[in-house]
Amino acid sequence: MKSGRSSSLGTLALIATAALWGSNHVVARAAREAVPLPALAFWRWLPAAAILTVIALPVLREEWPAIRARLGGLVVGGAIGVGLFSYFLLGGAYQSLAIEVGFINATTPVWVLVFGLWMGEGRLSPGLTWGIALAFSGTLLIISKGEPQTLTELRFSLGNLWSLLSAMTFAWFSIRVRDWSRTIAPISLMVVTGWSGLIVVILPVYMVWIMLGGAWIARSDAELGFALTATSYIGLVPTMLGNLFYLFGVSTLGAATAAAFLYLSPLFSAALSILWLGERLAWYHIGGFAAILAGLMIINRFGPQRLRSEPA
Repeated sequence: MKSGRSSSLGTLALIATAALWGSNHVVARAAREAVPLPALAFWRWLPAAAILTVIALPVLREEWPAIRARLGGLVVGGAIGVGLFSYFLLGGAYQSLAIEVGFINATTPVWVLVFGLWMGEGRLSPGLTWGIALAFSGTLLIISKGEPQTLTELRFSLGNLWSLLSAMTFAWFSIRVRDWSRTIAPISLMVVTGWSGLIVVILPVYMVWIMLGGAWIARSDAELGFALTATSYIGLVPTMLGNLFYLFGVSTLGAATAAAFLYLSPLFSAALSILWLGERLAWYHIGGFAAILAGLMIINRFGPQRLRSEPA
């Protein structure tokens, strides 16, 4: 009975994770006129990192020898997987439709596979080739907005390029986390890499922004209450609670099952974008996401098991 209850709670936690992570760039899109990008990136992570550190403190103390032995790699990983990723993700939302950001970020598992193959994990089979090609064709359909000439003429949205870079960055980071999690608990990894990204990348960019006269959190012509609400939501709900819900879901249902729930994230993102921001779902959004989803299904069917499951 207890196991069944834990499984149900894990399922609810993963659905909540998908919804919260799907809302991340929707709220960022809504706040783009009120909160400068460097301020949103900084205040998104500072409160979340502080609260998560308090929660994880007993585990951090116990695992410090293992963390210290890998500290250099963890700092680099955090700088890329948290610092640069935050700017790519939020920057994409600032310059592209939230619908498009959500669908393009759905290609992250494809990039995990591509980077894994490049690093010698498994071999490229005909099935994987078709899956990767299908997912990429869906991504290009969204980026080009159904007009292939925009790609050849380099007229595509810069925000879509940032979104693609965020998917690639997080995929690389996911591979590194998978390796580190063999000896370090996920919540410890979240705290150490979170602070690394915040201190090495996000804080310096924010300080330069402030020294150049930029607003510390809200633009001068923006409503401060809205800016604070949007920033607090992104930092405390998708960033902090979303990660905690995901860790709970992984612990109860396993990583492979948990990862499948994340395919719901772009659907939540699309629904929120339409209902709240008034964005329109175009045929190339539907066709592109269908191709990405079909490609992911093929990859899950033919991909190396090591790339689809939780490390021991």
